[in-house]
Amino acid sequence: MIWLLMIATGLFTFATRFIMFSGLGRASLPSWLVDALNYVPIAVLTAIIVPAVLIDPASTTIVIVDNPRLYAALVAIAVALWTRQVVLTIVAGLGMLWLLQWLL
Repeated sequence: MIWLLMIATGLFTFATRFIMFSGLGRASLPSWLVDALNYVPIAVLTAIIVPAVLIDPASTTIVIVDNPRLYAALVAIAVALWTRQVVLTIVAGLGMLWLLQWLL
């Protein structure tokens, strides 16, 4: 039974990608879908970053007070808005995180 399921999902995945690249399907997406897809990157990044910043790995609870990751994230956001440079944002955020973890 598991092999049948694995083969069926493999065929489904292949079919959906084959149709998209072969030219058998429509060439363009509807405009409402294109507009909705513009929000996917920010939604995915938010779903990844917010738990990583707010949830304490030791106790698996949400920590807002005395959370060095939260303060480092706020510094990184400020640097990103001010400079618009990815590398500088990463350096500032990690530097602040390491400094706060060393001090606390």
